Amino acid sequence: MDQDQQHSPPSTPSSSTYKDYAINIINQAVIKGNNIADKNPASKRAIAINTASTLLEMGLDKYSGRKGSVDLTDEEIAHIESMAESADENATTTNKRNSHFTDRMIERLLKSALPQDIPERELFEKRLNDPERNKRPGLSITLLASNVKKLASKMTNFFAIQYLLISIISWKQPTKTLCVLCLYTAVCLWPHLVLALPLLFILFGILIPGYVYRHPPRRPDLIKIKKRGQSFFSFLLDTPETSIVEDMVDEEYLRQDVEVASSTYSISEEYSESNTLTSQTPTQTTSAESSDSKKDTAKHRKSQLALLINLRDFQNLTTDVLKGIDHGEKFYYETAGFKDERLSTFIFYGVLVVTFGTLFFGQFIPWRPIFIQTGWIGLILCHPKCKKYLIDMSKSRKANALLNKKPSPPPVIIEDADKEVKQFDRKDIIVDDSPEIRVVEVYELQIKSILKSKWSFYRYSTTIYDKNNKSRLSGKRPPGVDHLSKVLPPNDWKFDFGLVNKWILDLEPKKFIKERSLNSDLFIIKENEDQGWIYDNMKDVVHSDIIYEFRRRRLYRECYRYGRPHKKP
Repeated sequence: MDQDQQHSPPSTPSSSTYKDYAINIINQAVIKGNNIADKNPASKRAIAINTASTLLEMGLDKYSGRKGSVDLTDEEIAHIESMAESADENATTTNKRNSHFTDRMIERLLKSALPQDIPERELFEKRLNDPERNKRPGLSITLLASNVKKLASKMTNFFAIQYLLISIISWKQPTKTLCVLCLYTAVCLWPHLVLALPLLFILFGILIPGYVYRHPPRRPDLIKIKKRGQSFFSFLLDTPETSIVEDMVDEEYLRQDVEVASSTYSISEEYSESNTLTSQTPTQTTSAESSDSKKDTAKHRKSQLALLINLRDFQNLTTDVLKGIDHGEKFYYETAGFKDERLSTFIFYGVLVVTFGTLFFGQFIPWRPIFIQTGWIGLILCHPKCKKYLIDMSKSRKANALLNKKPSPPPVIIEDADKEVKQFDRKDIIVDDSPEIRVVEVYELQIKSILKSKWSFYRYSTTIYDKNNKSRLSGKRPPGVDHLSKVLPPNDWKFDFGLVNKWILDLEPKKFIKERSLNSDLFIIKENEDQGWIYDNMKDVVHSDIIYEFRRRRLYRECYRYGRPHKKP
């Protein structure tokens, strides 16, 4: 008994009372916070309250989970938790807990940040409750950072290919550029090479080098000689200008990164050659161990250097991807979204003509010569010597466009011309759509007591507010305003200008009730009614149930829409 008391000391009644009191206070705070968040959804306060409530609820759940019939110390709990069958199971349990907490946080944010009536809410709920998604690990900043680090360290080959393509397009290595053009021409002439070339790369670029690395052949020592003369294609780069592609990429470290990335390819080859050489020359054991340690150190330093360079390239790659996404969104939401209706209309007709021309006359078009010439002309225009001609042509075109736009222009400045000639304008494209017309209607409600005969204004509402109306049965006022000037058209719609409060009375209430298929037993229309009033039918109504009577009349006016604003991201 003494050991048990020393092992788990009993809690005093005062301490348990204080704990229960604190838990009750926390529960009341959570309930009150949830009520405030429900009253003010999609607000910053609601998001903050829901986040705090989720954290408090998770703490309460953890506390209630530890509260049971058996009292255990922290050491015993840690010992039981360490008795997992494997480390994988323990990691899986941790991921499930993190996923559970993350999902609860997202659910709370979903309820507080997004209103009920938007379609995106259903999409987020579907993704959140997807069973396939719930099988995956939860959100983990540590795992995310680790994955980014591993991805950056393994993207050396990708960045090397990227810079190699840029150097080929910018004619940094004319022989490679010409070889690529010849391969492109061959693919255009014989399309089956699209399948043959990747297979050749797998055969001669992966499998055979792998076998040669595993079983290196004996190579005779060759005497190195100095490079004599110059390359046959050196005249292609005999210019101080840079390619227009390099100006678009705008990266000064292009050549250095190509050299560093390509140097990492030859690490394993250098080690294999050095190993074969050292195996041929007899050395002592200590010298061999020291050379191996030096090689390992050099390899580790090179890997760390490659990681730093890859992180910088990964950062720049994400920046380029974001810029590309921004350009794509700009085209989708503005250019193709008819922000400039003349330009979008011109693009529409152009794409339409090209589509029908391709479908109906495509079999008569010589596609192979077209693709071959397009590829050659495109790469030739990327040559550094063509840069000045392209710039001169662009400046002259913009200057001529500015001169044609203004008959007597001031001295033309090319930098200003770049800013002014941006609006697309064609006189043969006329955008003159008739506006869309709809009717906005409200009901003027008046009220009187059943014991009086005088009617008084109640409000303007969008509902007819009959005896079966839910708001009326619950004793609530209908939604509405107290003045017609506060009645606004729907979003993206406008009332006609110059006609302020030009509302029209509907003087045919019987026709209105018939067209809307309303229950005529709920209303009475007097025979001499000339103001369009529709009265409540008070027959068979117990006065103790309804002590007020309503009448209403319909007012309407037209609203116009010339076109909604363009789509926005």
